[in-house]
Amino acid sequence: MTSLKGHLLVASPGLLDPNFSRTILLIFEHNNQGAAGVIVNRPTAATITDISEQVFSEQFDWDKPLNLGGPVLGPLLVLHESESLSDQEVISGLFSTIDATKVQVLLRQRVEPSLVIANYAGWGPGQLEAEIKEGAWLLTPATIDSVFHSQDESWGATIKDIEAKQIPKILGIREVPENPSLN
Repeated sequence: MTSLKGHLLVASPGLLDPNFSRTILLIFEHNNQGAAGVIVNRPTAATITDISEQVFSEQFDWDKPLNLGGPVLGPLLVLHESESLSDQEVISGLFSTIDATKVQVLLRQRVEPSLVIANYAGWGPGQLEAEIKEGAWLLTPATIDSVFHSQDESWGATIKDIEAKQIPKILGIREVPENPSLN
């Protein structure tokens, strides 16, 4: 089994499950026991200011939106680039943190770029692979830029980018110029 850790799962246009319709997920764990990831393009109306006192018993004044990471209840997670406050490296230079003390420091410091995410998505053994085989998800390697700039309106653009990358393979083209319009 090839791990999909560090990949983006992009909901195919035919995926109608309201939990995942038009979503982009970052996979941060994938092994024989299953997979876990977070939706990176589903901001909520709640901000860090709105939840800070309830979650941390401390007031943070930051209008940064809280994102909904999936349907499974879980700890608050922050995606960021600060290695010293990380729990895990997801891809080179991109870290995740769930440790409450480190999360508080990240929020106090208003670390940017960052995504603050509540809940996550999870799959049992073989479940994600089956969904991919059925065509529910498109895959692409994650980049720091794609994670931090995956707002709701970018879902369609991400689908088009993935499909465009597949065309040369479908047509059997081995080498595509960096900018084909200059050809």
